[in-house]
Amino acid sequence: MAKTSHGGLKNIPIKIRAANSARVMFGDVVYAPGGTCGPRVQRDYQLVVLVEGRATVDVAGVQREIGAGQVGLFLPGRRELFAFAPDRKSHHTWCAVHPSLVPAEVAEACQRAAPVLPVTRRFEQLIELGLSLPLTAGTQAHGLIDALGLAALQAYLFTDTRQERRVTDEPDALRRALAWLGEAGHETVDLPALARAAGVSPAQLVKLFKRHLGTTPIRYVWETRTRRGMQLLRETGLTVGEVAHRCGFQTPFHFSRWCKELHGLAPRALRAQAWGRTSSFS
Repeated sequence: MAKTSHGGLKNIPIKIRAANSARVMFGDVVYAPGGTCGPRVQRDYQLVVLVEGRATVDVAGVQREIGAGQVGLFLPGRRELFAFAPDRKSHHTWCAVHPSLVPAEVAEACQRAAPVLPVTRRFEQLIELGLSLPLTAGTQAHGLIDALGLAALQAYLFTDTRQERRVTDEPDALRRALAWLGEAGHETVDLPALARAAGVSPAQLVKLFKRHLGTTPIRYVWETRTRRGMQLLRETGLTVGEVAHRCGFQTPFHFSRWCKELHGLAPRALRAQAWGRTSSFS
């Protein structure tokens, strides 16, 4: 945890952690109890993470609360005033991305996104990567800093999309079934066992998969395992038999049949295509 320094620099950590390019800045700061920031007009798309303490932010007359373990998204052109916890220090990190770096579709998604979200492990890692770049990296790191800043913004939007989908589109039973499949990706699976893991009847599970995923549970299993097998074919030197076994297929022929159904080619031909080679296998 960063410590505050003394005198007029009491809001700046002794060990400064910051990285910036012309369009992205990562930073880290500790405020003494009762600290403030602003009022100011936001210039960037800024992500503010509360590591410790809390902040009450007035954004164009609307109050916003950010607690420890949460991240707030602030949009360009809006007037802001930050007031930090009066009874404890507040430690926050941030990532500011200039509008010139943000694609139109990402900017539009930011306008619709939730203003405050929990910090996910993925998002936390991106911020930490940005802060970990040495100050001596200079212009050599600018491309990396830009990429990390945009990735952090998109990770925030991904978290928001997942939460919205979780509330509106994915019932608990479906999430339990998908979680079970993720953990048992290579084991034998049948509809009754999957339904028991989901806590519903087989008929109800079929309805849920058709309504929300547009397929049946068992077909979803084999399509998912085939995609996983395709990744192993492209990225590893495992034999077709090893890939089939690791992905839960009963035999290499079973894997081959699904490859042909979904991609029109047998596993060896798919690998040859991915590796830029010709193959006589079909």
